[in-house]
Amino acid sequence: MILFFTRGDVDSDKFVKYCYKHYRDIIGDDTLPRSVEILRDGANKPRFDCEDAHFNLSHSDGVIMLGISHTPIGVDIERVREIDIAKFPFICAENQEEFFERWTERESYVKMTGEGISGIRKPVPKDAHFEHFPVYDGYHACVCAEEQNILAYEMDCSAVE
Repeated sequence: MILFFTRGDVDSDKFVKYCYKHYRDIIGDDTLPRSVEILRDGANKPRFDCEDAHFNLSHSDGVIMLGISHTPIGVDIERVREIDIAKFPFICAENQEEFFERWTERESYVKMTGEGISGIRKPVPKDAHFEHFPVYDGYHACVCAEEQNILAYEMDCSAVE
């Protein structure tokens, strides 16, 4: 699995396709297509037009996180900010940092399953695998996918065409 992060304003689809090319080069899999299209089927989560690579994208206050993997994946990044934790009784947290750790777990899980934000209140299975990342100061990032090696890259959004 490879995670890509960037700061700034960039078209999401262009960023995904740009990073896919790097993903293909990094993992060295010549059986993957050289380029991909992003398919959107109604309420289903976006996907590539090939079955051998999966992706998920998250935005928060000028930061983008993209995960690409050979298995289904969900990612979430959030800027840690003041929030009324009491309004979210389904998340057990004693402070803002813990709240955003739990929130990003839930959101990455429902994005991985394709259920989407409507499932955010449902319990997360105990066997769900999460990896947390302190990517940028003031942000919390989490990925949900089957356990695997993870590489992370910071990308220059001005290079995206």
